Amino acid sequence: MAKTIGKNTPVKKDDAPAPKKKGVNPFQFFQQVRQEARKVTWTTRQETLVSTIMVLIMAGLAALFFFAVDSGISAAVTAILRLGS
Repeated sequence: MAKTIGKNTPVKKDDAPAPKKKGVNPFQFFQQVRQEARKVTWTTRQETLVSTIMVLIMAGLAALFFFAVDSGISAAVTAILRLGS
């Protein structure tokens, strides 16, 4: 008679654990890494420069936007607090 777990899930005594994966020696590992690195499409210096400049411009615009919103909210809260005094 088999034991059960939960409702009706029988547990078999002869269930063996999954076999361990066979490791790769360091030489093969680094060889595989080099093969995969050769498949990568690297960006050109020009593409990297343009992307960097675009990121800096967008970060600056976001900073200006949030500064303006923060200043507006600050002015509104200050005006509301002055009404009460």
